[in-house]
This record gives sequence, C-alpha cells and structure tokens, in this order.
Amino acid sequence: MKLIAGLFCTLILVSASFAQKAGTMTVKVFFHNEKLNPEMLDCNKVFPTTRTIPKTVGVARAALDELFKGVTEDEKDKGFWSFDREATTGVVKSLNVRAGAAYLNFTRRAFETLGNATTSCGSGFFATIEKTLTQFPTIKKVYYAVEGNTNDFYEWVQVGECPYGRHCRSSNFR
Repeated sequence: MKLIAGLFCTLILVSASFAQKAGTMTVKVFFHNEKLNPEMLDCNKVFPTTRTIPKTVGVARAALDELFKGVTEDEKDKGFWSFDREATTGVVKSLNVRAGAAYLNFTRRAFETLGNATTSCGSGFFATIEKTLTQFPTIKKVYYAVEGNTNDFYEWVQVGECPYGRHCRSSNFR
C-alpha cells in the first residue's frame, strides 16, 4: 500500500511540473552589456537575454516588467547591466498597444528615480525599452508620456514639445 501511495504522489508531482512548464513562455529582454560593448561607444546598443515568464496575453507589459526588474546575478556575470530595480519600481503607470504603437505612460516617480536616463549615455535606457517592446510584431514604435502628458516627457528628455502629432494625445496613454 505504501508503494502505491508513493507512486501516486510521484505521478502527481510529475504531472504538476509538466503543467507548470506548459503555463510558461519566453521573452527577450534587452540590456546594455559591458562585455559586448566594452567602452559603451554606442549608448543605444543593447543585447538580448531570455527570460521565462508565466504565459500571458499581455506579453509586452510582462516583458517590460521583466526589463524593469533589472539584471539577474547570472546576467551580471555575462556583462549585462541596467538601472537598479529600486529605481524602476513603480515608474510605469500604463502601457497601451494599438495600431503598431506602444504608448508607455510613466508615473512622476520616473523624474525622481531615473534622472540619469536623460543625460549623455543614460539615454540608452530608452533603447532598452524600445528594443524590448519592438521585438513583438504588433509594436513598431514607442511613444512616451508622464502621467499622460507627452510634453512633460519630451521636455524631460530635452526634446521640447512632443513632436509626434496624433501620437501625442493624452487619450493614447490612458
């Protein structure tokens, strides 16, 4: 009887592990890499690493969440680097995808914790976002706002007013 109970428990554990793997998917997350771009001569050059995540229909947001978790210890050992998780936690208010565009709406916390993202090589931060999001065929371009205000974002990154016409409408970022 103990043998049958043991086999039954083993069967349950094995089937549960297969069920869990069936409920996952992989996404690419793009980071800077000091081994592949040693002197950071091109600040916008980013490289993929693969993450396994729970299966979801909101795959672009899930990939963005993985990006903002920062690099793992294993990824650090391979030369990848990013903003610290503390700096990126809570900076995304929303992500809307429609008609080939991703509309990324930051919270005001982005101003406080990502100040370096707008200076010299810090602008490469946006390259990590854009490469991570444009890996999906439904996203060709990424537009940004802070609390729904595109001008606040584009002034922050020293562009001035949002230069993208209809993509600057606050309704895109709700």
